[in-house]
Amino acid sequence: MLDRPEPEPQTGSVTDAAYRHLKEQVLTGCLRPGEELREARLAQLTGFGRSPIREALRRLVQEGFIEVRPRLGYRVTAITLAGVRDLFEMRLLLEPAAVELAARRAPLETLEALAPPVHVTYTQDDTEVRRQLLTTNREFHVRIARASGNDRLAHAIEGLLDEMQRLLFVSIGRRGLPPDHTHEHTVLHDALLRRDAPAARNLAMTHVQASRRLVLEHFLG
Repeated sequence: MLDRPEPEPQTGSVTDAAYRHLKEQVLTGCLRPGEELREARLAQLTGFGRSPIREALRRLVQEGFIEVRPRLGYRVTAITLAGVRDLFEMRLLLEPAAVELAARRAPLETLEALAPPVHVTYTQDDTEVRRQLLTTNREFHVRIARASGNDRLAHAIEGLLDEMQRLLFVSIGRRGLPPDHTHEHTVLHDALLRRDAPAARNLAMTHVQASRRLVLEHFLG
């Protein structure tokens, strides 16, 4: 179900606000994979005008989260097994490299500020808690990527992590990330603080592989 946006500070354009809201709804599973969307209905439900909604949808189409259906409207892009495998293959190529660069290049104060998320147990009904935890999980990985000092690499990883956010919400999000997952964040953070680049790279690879196993278990049953 689509949530109505909360009031937010008047920063940027109405289109930007509509884009941010719709993207969050897609990434958190409020707009489900495969769900049919109508421009007029979205404008009515969110309170944004049709022009901002139309432009927001156009941007989400460019990012691959929404598909155009000629004469029918739009549809939230489905999640496929092939797409899941491609996503993790890209993460395994890019994230360990970014982690290694961060260990070698980032100022110590930047690394110290990368506080990993803590493990919190929640029920299936704790939608907001689940949303905050998975958002915090994404932000931890984004900040490491930015600490690499390679803006192109960080930008590519952020796009992958947006897709990952949606994938986690619709797969393992309801039962939560296991304690081992958050412990791996702590161990990785320790390796970064020691500037042990080879260890940090290996830990990042192991962490992504563990995430892949969890997600594939959901899709493969």
